[in-house]
Amino acid sequence: MHVLKQFDDSKGILIITHKEYLFFCKLLKNIKIKYNIIVHYGFNVPIKNNPNISFNLLPNSRCYNNICLPFTSRNFLNKCFNNKESIDIINKKLVEILKKYNIEFNLKENEKNFDFIYCGRAVDIKKTYELLRYTINYIKLNPNTTACFIILKQNKDNSYYNSIINFWNNNKINNILFIDTHVLNIINNYFLGFTSKELSYFYKSSKIYIHGCENEGESRSIHEALCCGCKILAKKNMKGGGLDYLNNNNSILYENSETLKKMDMILNSYSYYNYDNKLFEELNEEFTIDKFLNILYNNLNYKNIYLYDDFKNRVNVDNLAFSLPGHNLSVPWYIKGTLTSDIKTQEQLNILQKYI
Repeated sequence: MHVLKQFDDSKGILIITHKEYLFFCKLLKNIKIKYNIIVHYGFNVPIKNNPNISFNLLPNSRCYNNICLPFTSRNFLNKCFNNKESIDIINKKLVEILKKYNIEFNLKENEKNFDFIYCGRAVDIKKTYELLRYTINYIKLNPNTTACFIILKQNKDNSYYNSIINFWNNNKINNILFIDTHVLNIINNYFLGFTSKELSYFYKSSKIYIHGCENEGESRSIHEALCCGCKILAKKNMKGGGLDYLNNNNSILYENSETLKKMDMILNSYSYYNYDNKLFEELNEEFTIDKFLNILYNNLNYKNIYLYDDFKNRVNVDNLAFSLPGHNLSVPWYIKGTLTSDIKTQEQLNILQKYI
């Protein structure tokens, strides 16, 4: 849930996640009296057609009618996800981050440190175990290559996470910086793991982002890595919108049977990679927030009430990349210990009602 605009002398704007939709379904008619309601689809699930919904936010390839807007959290990435800093500055920042968390790894000063990088939760849908196995096998065959493998926080009490940790402990290799954020003392109000700024430096010092999902939604990590200068190695059969911005210049697609071959191909192609500034402008909040607000301003009747600048000053666009999918853990209705701030209980709803 994100309160984009409070109800005041005009309707407010509430953005609910696709996971909250069923909980709010019976309440939408009453909520619509005071709020325009928008649903953010962060995963590849069926789209709900409901007359009380003003817009659905979806990946480009899933937009099929005029109430679908091609904006999801990946289109509002933090300004820190960019390709503007020199490699020596990037690596100095990376040294500071590793020192902060007492992580040991021999870093280079004037070149990218990692040939491959992965960042995500240790869950089956992310194919984390599979990716770690491929990465270790590739580096064993190519001992001059390096990788960074970051496990984001989640519920540790699951067999899949434990199998990955056990696999790593039994197959450790010096050329891989393996970071399990569960064991780090990280305080972060947005999602669980490194801050966006910290994470951006790992991407910026990497060449290839390797992705294993076959079915998800917008795939924010792919686009964070793209903005930071990585090429993308992604599953050919991925559904849900993660392939929307990928092309022959910035990516190579693979099937399981050819993973090591495609890892070789994309790494060898990196020296010819041309960073796409136009694509960066489609994904970064510095360029996209105004486009998004203009659509809402012109289509939700606010242009008949406010001047645009007045409307813009009334909306809360802080960190939309995390707020839209329910990853803002600083909201009052967040239940401590859970992965997201999605509203799923009456207690959370009671808290929300104090703010709307």
